[in-house]
Amino acid sequence: MAVVWSDFAEIAGGASGALTGLLFVAVSLNRERVIAHRGLRSQAGQTLELFLLALITSMVLVIPGTPAWVLGLELIVIAVASGLIMGMISERKRPEGEQPEDLLAQLLDRVSPNLLTMLLILVAGCIELAGGDGLYVLAPAIILALGSGVVNAWLFLTG
Repeated sequence: MAVVWSDFAEIAGGASGALTGLLFVAVSLNRERVIAHRGLRSQAGQTLELFLLALITSMVLVIPGTPAWVLGLELIVIAVASGLIMGMISERKRPEGEQPEDLLAQLLDRVSPNLLTMLLILVAGCIELAGGDGLYVLAPAIILALGSGVVNAWLFLTG
């Protein structure tokens, strides 16, 4: 069976679009609480970044006729830009020395699937640029972005 990456991109793009919309609803319903707490604002921003990362990456995948080297450059730019944005958002997450109470939140703080997602996209872009098939590395990155976004949203809503 031939691999059809456009099908994967359509599914991932649809899921990330729907999750982005649900995040906006959740933030709207908890507006006062979010405004009052910079950690919640940061967590909502990180979650939005993860969902948009999956959406933009999916959109790039379905552009017809894109040469592999162009896709590689696009993925590298997406990874670097997303990493910088995520870094800026993370800096404002919580006051110095304050640790999250939730065990899952502490684990995610240390392991940072956000960083792993950006690295996987960067590696996928480099492989594509070099003429290889980096999409097999990109698929786990998109899945990780969506999964991490869902976990972030859960922590955001229950925290």
